Amino acid sequence: MSGMWLFVMILLLGAMAAGVGFWWVRRREQKVAMLRERLVTVTQCARQTGDNIAHDLRTPLTRLRGDVEAALRQDDAAAHRATLERTLGEVEGMQSIINALLTLGQAEAGGIRVKKRPVDLTALLEEMLELYIPSAEERQLRLEGRIAPRMLIEADRQLLARIFSNLLDNALKYVPAGGLIMLTGAIKGGRAEITVEDSGPGVPQEMREKIFERFTRLDSSRTIASGAGLGLSLVKAFARLLQGDVTIGSSSLGGAAFSVTLPASAASVSTPFPR
Repeated sequence: MSGMWLFVMILLLGAMAAGVGFWWVRRREQKVAMLRERLVTVTQCARQTGDNIAHDLRTPLTRLRGDVEAALRQDDAAAHRATLERTLGEVEGMQSIINALLTLGQAEAGGIRVKKRPVDLTALLEEMLELYIPSAEERQLRLEGRIAPRMLIEADRQLLARIFSNLLDNALKYVPAGGLIMLTGAIKGGRAEITVEDSGPGVPQEMREKIFERFTRLDSSRTIASGAGLGLSLVKAFARLLQGDVTIGSSSLGGAAFSVTLPASAASVSTPFPR
């Protein structure tokens, strides 16, 4: 009888060992598959970043070369200085595009470390208003806010600031003089919702799917100033890093409304700040 029990125990131990071995192999295969997928994503992102850099730098480089060649044919110190100043502006613009593309590539590949801390969202949005009101006034625009008091969320403050600054920069480019830009922030059902809306020309329905893609620009008749077409792509990537999202709709002001939402898992309402 004891021999039978010993045999059964050996069978059970063998089955358990086989099960553990199968689980270990399966888990290892899953890890390898995840690493392979991540490597493919990073490689594709690097290739796309390189293609995008070549795409968007071709025009300024051509313009830069033509300007320098024209200056070399002149013997005028003032003309040379003017060329150097234009060259510096072009170089700064290209540097800005490259930095934005590299940041975007890192964000989309998950290469940016998110440092979540308690953030006074109310104070941050009020700071953004204070920062951008002078720029709005220079363009003869009104920038107003409807911001709920004592909003405390858990997020990366630097990423939030970059999201809001890109949305406000975008509004300043598209809203004509005399228009209104509204920044609102509230907690709804455990979700933080921040909206930048305006009285500008809005975004056509057929463009709303593509507006967050790299280098997407509206036609020149709708914009006051040119841009690289990367700001909204960065907004989307940063929002997703914070486990949130950004959407576009129509504003009651007549233009576009960009809404950033952070889910309860990433943006929880805390107790009100002490008075």
